[in-house]
Amino acid sequence: MKLVIPRGIVYHRVLQDVGSLIQSAFAPLNDQSKVEEFEKKFASYLGSKHCIAFPFARTAIYYALKSKNFPKGSEIIMPPISIKAILDVVLECGLKPVFVDLNPETICFDPEKLRQAITPNTKAALITYLFGIVPDMDEMMAVFREHRLFVMEDFSHCLNGRYGEKKIGTFGDVGIYSSSSIKTLDTYGGGLLVTDDPSLNEILKKDQLQLKPPHRIGLIKKIFTDLIRNVATTRLVFHFLTFPMLRFMSKSRPDKTIKHLGLRDTQMLKSLPAEWFTRYTSFQAKIGLQLISGVEPEDKTRIKNVELVKSLTKTTKLRFPVGVPNSRNVYWQLMTYVRDPLAAQLHLHKRRIDTSTTSLVNISNLPAYPFQGMTPNANFIHSNGLFIPAFPGVSEQEIHHIAQTFHHPGTESFL
Repeated sequence: MKLVIPRGIVYHRVLQDVGSLIQSAFAPLNDQSKVEEFEKKFASYLGSKHCIAFPFARTAIYYALKSKNFPKGSEIIMPPISIKAILDVVLECGLKPVFVDLNPETICFDPEKLRQAITPNTKAALITYLFGIVPDMDEMMAVFREHRLFVMEDFSHCLNGRYGEKKIGTFGDVGIYSSSSIKTLDTYGGGLLVTDDPSLNEILKKDQLQLKPPHRIGLIKKIFTDLIRNVATTRLVFHFLTFPMLRFMSKSRPDKTIKHLGLRDTQMLKSLPAEWFTRYTSFQAKIGLQLISGVEPEDKTRIKNVELVKSLTKTTKLRFPVGVPNSRNVYWQLMTYVRDPLAAQLHLHKRRIDTSTTSLVNISNLPAYPFQGMTPNANFIHSNGLFIPAFPGVSEQEIHHIAQTFHHPGTESFL
């Protein structure tokens, strides 16, 4: 019996999540020495001098921006596709977001549009390496440095990505990694900020130590969420329960089930939630220390799977983002562009392959917010980028099966 291939995985074993759930009920949470041990380990892993652990990536971005004390109304270059919480943080800091359209080949800023977007009032830029694709860092950083911008890299999708000999996350003034559910290094949440600037590190360490003590129930909820997702995507459960439920729900709510993690809230926050300002726990740091050495081997397996998918589908009309030469993409998610994602999902579902589009938000097009942007490429990527399963755990035989579905008659209707 061929089991259904799920749309994605949690990078934990189920038993590990069960053990973590039990331990989190009584384990110490405020051992700062354990947090500092993990910070040093993560900084060394990236090739950075310093790391400061925050409860969320959005919290790290908030304090990084606050440290610069930019005048109210200063502009910040932003990607159109992200999590809405980052936009909330930017507005809370009194900054004006300027959305720059993306290049479909790199899923990062279009260089020409980037140059046109910068004004004398532009003070900062946030780069996001969507789905693990690496852009031309020389070209992009030259533009930012020419205008003396404060550069933040959100490399949550691109841990271990490289441009030349340097790791993604180490090109800007700060790099920020979200170690949340379904990431390749998942410590049950957290925002890990790296920097080489000693004065900035000192400022951010003081901010970190002023955060409120963590809530144990909040940590338990995060672990439980991972456990549920993990169980739901194990092969037998996914085959007999999760996948049939998704197919049934797709008949009434296709807009929801086509999204990787479902639809997300798009309403503007009146204030930033208190939970964004609690400390990263020593329990999470302990998990990070246990898992960090296993990320690179899983990256290699995923990259191998992606290259096999590409080689087996090179005679089809599938179009993948390719990145640039002299780089290493890590393909946190393998994306291809299709004309009709719902038709493509139905085609793959009939062949026992689950798929989805991103559940990230097109933050340049939110009616509830005061700033929008003209980003047609980002609109297309957000709506028509379809994930192809290539994660560790997909066998070579299954990769051949996935590739073969795109040679099947009828694919012309949605490719």
